[in-house]
Amino acid sequence: MPRHQPPSCPLPGGCRLLASSGSTVSSASTQPATALGLQGRFPKFRKSVSVGVYGSWLRPPALSREFVVRNNVPVDAAGPPEGIDFSLWGKSEGLPPGVRYPLACHLLDAAAAAEALWRDHVSPGVHETIAHGLDTTVDHAGTLIRHWAGLHDIGKITHGFQGQDATAPIRGYPAAEHRKAHDHVAAEWLQCALPEYGYPKDGRRPPTLMVAQLLGGHHGRFHQHVSVSSSAPLRALGYPDDAWETQRRLHLAAVTELLGHPAAPDQIDGTAAALVCGVVIQADWLVSQLSFIGRQLAGGLPATPGDLPRHLHRAREKVPALLGEAGLGRPAPRTGSFTAAFPSIDTPNGLQRSLAEHLPRLCEGPGLLLVTAPMGEGKTEAALYAAEVMGRAAGRCGLYVALPTMATADQMFTRVTTYLRRRNATPSTTTLLHGMAWLNPHYLSQQDTAPAEEQLPPDNPGSAEFRRLVEVSEWLRGRKRGLFADYAVGTIDQALMAALRSRHNVVRMLGLAGKTVVIDEVHAADSYMLALVTRLLNWLGRLQVPVILLSATLHHRTARTLIEAYLKGAGRRRNAAPIPTVAYPGWVYASAQSPHPVTVNPEPLETTQRKPLALHPREVSLTGDDTTALDRAIQEELAKLVEQGGCAAVIRTTVAEAQHTFHRIAEWSARHARATGTEPPEMYLLHARFPAQQRERVTEDIVHRLGANGAPNGQRPRSAILVATAIIEQSIDIDVDLMVSDLAPIHLLLQRSGRCWRHEHRGILARPAWATEPRLVVLAPHRTDAEDALPRGWSHIHHPSLLLRTHNLLRRWANQPVRVPEDVQELVDGMIDDTDLNPDNPHQDLDREATDLAYRSLGENAAIPPPGRATRDLYRLTDHDIDEAQVATRFGADTTRVVCCYSDSHGHRWLDEALSEELPETGELAHGGFSTGQVRAVLSRSLPVPGRWLEDHAEQAAPPETWLTSPHLCQIRLLVHRVGPDGSVHGPQLGGRRMYLDPRLGLVVEP
Repeated sequence: MPRHQPPSCPLPGGCRLLASSGSTVSSASTQPATALGLQGRFPKFRKSVSVGVYGSWLRPPALSREFVVRNNVPVDAAGPPEGIDFSLWGKSEGLPPGVRYPLACHLLDAAAAAEALWRDHVSPGVHETIAHGLDTTVDHAGTLIRHWAGLHDIGKITHGFQGQDATAPIRGYPAAEHRKAHDHVAAEWLQCALPEYGYPKDGRRPPTLMVAQLLGGHHGRFHQHVSVSSSAPLRALGYPDDAWETQRRLHLAAVTELLGHPAAPDQIDGTAAALVCGVVIQADWLVSQLSFIGRQLAGGLPATPGDLPRHLHRAREKVPALLGEAGLGRPAPRTGSFTAAFPSIDTPNGLQRSLAEHLPRLCEGPGLLLVTAPMGEGKTEAALYAAEVMGRAAGRCGLYVALPTMATADQMFTRVTTYLRRRNATPSTTTLLHGMAWLNPHYLSQQDTAPAEEQLPPDNPGSAEFRRLVEVSEWLRGRKRGLFADYAVGTIDQALMAALRSRHNVVRMLGLAGKTVVIDEVHAADSYMLALVTRLLNWLGRLQVPVILLSATLHHRTARTLIEAYLKGAGRRRNAAPIPTVAYPGWVYASAQSPHPVTVNPEPLETTQRKPLALHPREVSLTGDDTTALDRAIQEELAKLVEQGGCAAVIRTTVAEAQHTFHRIAEWSARHARATGTEPPEMYLLHARFPAQQRERVTEDIVHRLGANGAPNGQRPRSAILVATAIIEQSIDIDVDLMVSDLAPIHLLLQRSGRCWRHEHRGILARPAWATEPRLVVLAPHRTDAEDALPRGWSHIHHPSLLLRTHNLLRRWANQPVRVPEDVQELVDGMIDDTDLNPDNPHQDLDREATDLAYRSLGENAAIPPPGRATRDLYRLTDHDIDEAQVATRFGADTTRVVCCYSDSHGHRWLDEALSEELPETGELAHGGFSTGQVRAVLSRSLPVPGRWLEDHAEQAAPPETWLTSPHLCQIRLLVHRVGPDGSVHGPQLGGRRMYLDPRLGLVVEP
């Protein structure tokens, strides 16, 4: 048989299924929404079957009985005695009793959606990757995917599935004992049925098995292939030749004939199969929306097999609008120079000029770009420009910017959307991806209330013109769908979940595959996360996805490891030339295309002129947890600020230390100001244990007052002291005259120094007389000979080996100024590589190395296999023995979100201490769900605590039972504060911890 020529279509009895007399295709219904009874119930047809308010997984609203009667929807449309049985349903949830959507219709809907996705949404670069993995053309790959999507739910033709709807009578079919899930049935049955349609069944890994396995994975988990040596494999697997089998074969034949019976591929690479599964899942989700099913019902259901072409035609007509409503398009390439991308930058710096000059000629396809440069050197702008160049070359013009924390992602979101507004000529979708994204006030949608538009300039994130480019559909707000937007900003966790053996990882992989992936602050990954990043880079290299890595303080071995991981996935051989060392500052570009050349920036980069950093270790005699000496040292460093003015930041290691220091400094500075006749400094406290809305408010305040925009507008305070945890060391744009920090690993200290004199080169800040140079004071123990010289909180956050090695490195530096960038790489590499830095505690270095090895092993075990192994068996990509909540992108990420509520003398619970806003315990929506306002009221007051604090206090911290059905509220726990008759507030005691929410300090925890 010639390649790509369909064989004859086998049918029971040798008959053709679709008679020409009954296959006339007529136009689909074009009735307006009001005529269909959908106006109000499905505004703009945007509600999906599984998405309620803000992407909640709430029970979908049902189609009304009035809708059914008004539109003449058949209540019990059974098929003829012979041929396809239209009483076999594919969808029934949310439909009135007795109304079921035929399986044959749903299969054709999914095929139509897959066809439209391939044509209008999947990027050209992904087209090529999948077609290459199928060893065929792009057009033929599209017809195959359409056909496979039309078979995904064929496993629903079993007694076990059809019997789930008690209102659907099963007539003329034998009962069956086995209760396999329908996706599992599809995987088993298709491996036996597809060979009859020309699919090869011989060879080491024949396409038949891969197609059956990918379709069996359409619920997010893959099933293991079971070899059957019997001459009757279907019977051996539990599928006898009965009425169910007849219907499975009839449905398979109908779908195949209607979709043109594309010839089976000779091979299927497993990585391509994973992406195809993602497309099938995406198509299934789209056409499972009740809004779409309602429109299809309104057009009438097929009564005979001859009506199926008309139904397919109607689905093809409706699906493009469905994609538009969901926000699924294809971003257009952006062209132009660096100055066109960033017109506000008059003169690009050395890094930006170098990339603009050399990167375009290096990019002949996908590749990886690693940029290492000092803090404040414009790496973000360089990365956004590079993403344009690399995305065009790879045919993947989407973008995902991954940040280490939610706070840094929020900050980046506004920068990226402002940039996209300048660069995009047509509307596009942009999502913010992290667990609390929808609380971000700039993450707007049509459902949100925006400020008055005439008061907002076009670049303001609240303006209508701005929203046109950043608006995101309700469908994209659903779980696991945000990466399908044209552009996205979020935490690195959202990308790493594609590399975990968790459910629907292929959906996230598909979302990343059409984008350039930018990972900022890559040095922030610990050993566990680094193992996941490495595995993700393996896959992105295999899938030909452009990647950009950014860092200010990256160890040279880590840099080489990341580059090698990407190139290994792309097919680079082990005996290839070694990866060159990345200069600092500098960049390196590694091509994903053979022979995988690696290019380092051709000439040294010019960097922004900076005054050398005065890195001053201040040694303090510490006794256990006594903080008196530390308090005194901090006060002495801040004395001139109180007297003469200026701005400083103090970074403490733990939340408790930050709260204590803030309280002490506030009292001391007020006394010292009175004694010297000056105004006390403004005091700010920032850490993770504030309620979400308060933390956001404080963050915006300090960025406004201490950032670059404060000085020109006269908003910079005369004197201010910010006390914080490490939360401010990354991507928060503030500029202080002095930084005081607890001892931390040297690369983190250098990151923190990036907030000191950050904008000096712009000449917009007036420094106080005492601030003659950028200065970082490091609080360190006087002793370095033993681990017990360190406070317990410090050793809990950072390995003692790194702390003591850093301390000895600073001593060796002997108060020499640190030149940025000349000395940065030497310090970062030296902390790890210098064998003489911790001579008194060699066992600590060994323990750290063993711990890193253990964490890497745990990360590798949690990750999906490298693409080479996964190409042979998709079952390896997911783990049926673990729940999605059991896998994590961060080791030891035992975090629970709590809400502090208040109980009056009658036992009623309130959200505020004034007892003016009730805790929502009953949903406001018609189906009993919680409204957007209710969910926002709760989550905006939530904050994270270690999960171990609540381990033995489940009943005491339990939420209302009604919250357990809400996807947003079910994981929230309560810390109930009792309000006495006199207004006194008493926080809960959980075991040995008493907690209370202080309006100025946040959640305080006392022994």
